Amino acid sequence: MGFSEILGKLPAVFRALSALRRGAAARRPDAAVLIDFPDFHAALSRRLQRDGIPLIYYVSPQVWAWRPARARVIAHRARRVLTLFSFEADIYRRLGGDAIWTGHPIVDEVREGLSSSVPVPERARPRLVLLPGSRRGEVLRHWPPMRDAAARLAHKRGVEAFAVRAPGIGEEEYPGAAEAGVGLTSSGIHPLLASADVALVASGTATLEAALCGAPMVVVYRTSSANLAIAKMLVNVPWGISLVNIVAQERVVPELLQEEVNPERLAKETETLLESSPRREQMKRDLERVAAGLGPPGASERAAEAVIEAVSGGARSPARAATR
Repeated sequence: MGFSEILGKLPAVFRALSALRRGAAARRPDAAVLIDFPDFHAALSRRLQRDGIPLIYYVSPQVWAWRPARARVIAHRARRVLTLFSFEADIYRRLGGDAIWTGHPIVDEVREGLSSSVPVPERARPRLVLLPGSRRGEVLRHWPPMRDAAARLAHKRGVEAFAVRAPGIGEEEYPGAAEAGVGLTSSGIHPLLASADVALVASGTATLEAALCGAPMVVVYRTSSANLAIAKMLVNVPWGISLVNIVAQERVVPELLQEEVNPERLAKETETLLESSPRREQMKRDLERVAAGLGPPGASERAAEAVIEAVSGGARSPARAATR
């Protein structure tokens, strides 16, 4: 959400923290499964640990990217750490933790989406798919330059463009779509991505969905100047900001940040991919490798089994992990 954007949520966060502490003290659960949200769970876990409640981290916080010391605390405090990415499990094991890579549940979500019967418009021209983000703030920052880039490409190269509207965000948040010739849809994202020649994707989980669908992409992100300044001081990931590049541990897809996210640059990067079939094919091969790195189907089942084993005190079963 960004650093400044969270300030308005703090009262609700503290109320939730207090309620969970009281509930855990009253109910004495066999274990607490802490999902992501690192700062919140850092405060909660201290209290739970004092109360003798075993801790299991799922969707392990990506503190390895910006707070290595916090990763060490999690490794020693948790009975077990369940990770979405294999390299995360390696990091926590090196820090002395009991870590299992269970794989990413989005694999099942995308498989289900690709097998759905949602109709996808037939391709008439080169296809561009726009994913401006899942939050209103992201859509506000990314939609106008994406829309205008799509209009330029439609005029210059006859590209047809479709934008995927995020759940809970109304069509009014995507002004000018019809005038730019961009079709708006709120369903069938995965078949649409699978049919794309290129996708413009806001950095986040959507980049993994595009990778699983084999869509060549350009990753974009804009945030406030304050957020960017803080992030540059804290984050140290050499491969970029997108999950695709982080999983690949190399620059597989281009990334455009801040002022680079403008119609001219978006259109240029898209056109470069459209003009180079060898580059698109190489990117697709790289994305297949990224998709394989997300693990096989059944991540949620493996995570549930790993939680039960940890709570019951059973030994870790290598066969139940996504891989060893």
